[in-house]
Formats: sequence, structure tokens, C-alpha cells
Amino acid sequence: MKKQSYARRGTFICALTAALVLASCGKSSPSLIGYVPPGEKDVSAITATEVAGEITRPFSFVPPTSEVLIVYFGYTNCPDLCPTTLAAVRNAKRQIGDLANNVKLAMITVDPERDTKEILPIYLSSFSDQYHALIPASEEELIALKDLFQASSSIIKNTDGTVEVGHSTTTYVINDKGIVVVEWPYGLTANDMANDLTILLRSAK
Repeated sequence: MKKQSYARRGTFICALTAALVLASCGKSSPSLIGYVPPGEKDVSAITATEVAGEITRPFSFVPPTSEVLIVYFGYTNCPDLCPTTLAAVRNAKRQIGDLANNVKLAMITVDPERDTKEILPIYLSSFSDQYHALIPASEEELIALKDLFQASSSIIKNTDGTVEVGHSTTTYVINDKGIVVVEWPYGLTANDMANDLTILLRSAK
């Protein structure tokens, strides 16, 4: 009888231990879903040209304390990739409530000849109420920005007057130290973006 009692007690203890382990796992801290670059991808040392109405000024990729900056390379005539990504960013901000006040969006156009100071800000305003329209002042500036972020783009002007633009589709999230803390590949959902933004903003406080 004693052996059976000990056996039952041992079974109970094992079951209880397993339950506690599972409960502990269920309470583990959430983690970033996007790609976390190895080491530190520091973009604080460079500026881009920002346009705001008639004003042209240098723009730093270091957001204010406790804020994050979302950076995307694209162009306003993009038929699918750019609007899909920016719409996901917009929806992610809607999901995180008041935390969205600490999220800024910056788009670097890879088609500066057509994305003028009149066009790019209007385009971005449909995706965010806090945005920075970045139009490289020269080809050298655009190349330097692409090299820093490890982005890419190309423009082909056809003889019939049409323009073909290709570009990488990664979205970059930068903390208040000017470090790219997570990168979102094309197709990441608004839910996943909201998850990452919530983690980053709460840890920044």
C-alpha cells in the first residue's frame, strides 16, 4: 500500500511540476517578430534632405527620446509594394493606441525626379499624420543612404517614355540612439508590426 501511495504521490508531483513549467512558458516575454540585425546597425552619422513646403533641411535618423522612426525606400508611382507596406504601417499604428504618438514615418524616394516636394508629402499624408518626406538632393546622396541601410534601387527610362523603377522592400525601425533595431521584410502583417512597435516603445520608457 505504501509503495502505491508513493507512486501516486510521485505522479502528482511530476504533473504539478509540468503544469508549473507550462504556466511559466505561457508568461514569457513577447519577442520581436521582424529581423534583428546582428551587431549594431548605426545610421546616426548621416543626414538626408527633407522637404516641408518651401523648406529644405537636413534630416537626422535619430528620433527624439522614447520614440522610434520607421524608414522606407520607395516611390509614389509604385503600384503595389509601397502602398501595401505603408498601409500595414498605418494599420499597425492604429492598433497600438496612444503609443502611436511616438512613432514617426520617413520615406526616402528612390525616384526623386518625379517625387517632387509637392507630390511626396501629399502621398505620405495618406499613411501617417507624422511623416518626413525625404528627397535626395543628388544621386550621390541617394547612393550614400542606400549603402548605409543596405538598400537598393534602379531606374530604367524606356524609349517610349515609360519609367521602370525597382527597389528593395525592407522597412527599417530605428530607436532613439540611431540604431536599426528591427527590419521588416515585405509582407509582414500589421499585427506583427504592432507587436514589434509595442515592445520597442514600452522598453524605451
